Amino acid sequence: MKTFVYLIFTCFISTGAFYGALYSKTPLLLYAVGFGIWALFIWGLNRRMKKNAERRDMERHFNEFMRANRHQQRF
Repeated sequence: MKTFVYLIFTCFISTGAFYGALYSKTPLLLYAVGFGIWALFIWGLNRRMKKNAERRDMERHFNEFMRANRHQQRF
């Protein structure tokens, strides 16, 4: 849900920057803002995906550990 909100904000900001660049005397700054906001969105998305992958991996290791300990306690 948070990613969708970030996507919507990214679209609004970049669209405004690109429309502004159409009528600007120096459009390079606005192009930089438009593409920069997309770079920030992709960087943040990548960070969130890595954190989620690490969390799933730690949960999997924990479950394996608990399963191994439960198996040892029975014998």
